Amino acid sequence: MKKWKRYLKLYVQFQIQNIRSLAQYRTDFLMMIFFTVFSQVCNLGVLGIIYSNIPQVGGWSLWEILLLYGFLLFSEGCINFFFQGAWKISEMINLSDLDRFLVRPVPVGLQLLTARIDFDGLNKMVIAAAVLGLGISQCNIAWNLPKVLMFVGFLVEACVVRVCMIWIASCMSFWMEGGKNSLNFFTISIGEMAKYPMIIYPPLLQGIFGYLIPYAFVSYYPVGYLLGKAHMGTGVVCQPIVCVVILVMSVFVLKRGLERYESSSQ
Repeated sequence: MKKWKRYLKLYVQFQIQNIRSLAQYRTDFLMMIFFTVFSQVCNLGVLGIIYSNIPQVGGWSLWEILLLYGFLLFSEGCINFFFQGAWKISEMINLSDLDRFLVRPVPVGLQLLTARIDFDGLNKMVIAAAVLGLGISQCNIAWNLPKVLMFVGFLVEACVVRVCMIWIASCMSFWMEGGKNSLNFFTISIGEMAKYPMIIYPPLLQGIFGYLIPYAFVSYYPVGYLLGKAHMGTGVVCQPIVCVVILVMSVFVLKRGLERYESSSQ
């Protein structure tokens, strides 16, 4: 327990340093806020246009879709703000910048996660909270204490799944040649399809989202369960299992990747 407390303290200290470095560029910060808000307003506008002409998609209304979107956006913001370093793994490997992490008495994974911070993520989480609040206010959900706790747990699990997916995709750079890794961008881009209920997709894509790239556990199953949709219980029960499995995979991939890493001194 003492070791994990030390890691948490180090994580906070690393992120404070990142925030201080970003705070020196106020114009960039303000522009980032503007473009984040503008892009999310455009995304919401597209959803509004679609549902103004089609009242329901796959039995889901606009307000229910907003809950899906809120879960997806919140987890994306979590990656950008708290764990943005996962995006830089490919760059650090190819520039041999990873060498300095290997000689420090701090876990390499912790250093990678805190290599960067992006206030764009904080903006997204705030917008996501507003979207979730709007969706919840318009949906007929019978709230009680267990359901509130489940809602919070679902958000945490959604963040874990998405962070681990980006982490695993980025760590594939250990096995790739070249300075770019398109897998992490593919992983985050395909998540755009999770804005809509999985039921509207053909069985093949449902299987991919359910097992190979488990976006169904980020938004579809938890939101569907809260809304009382049919056949959501199994997905909700499996969500913690998926979190544990993908966490183990993340640790394994980093460990194996570091074993084959060739530093600039070799």
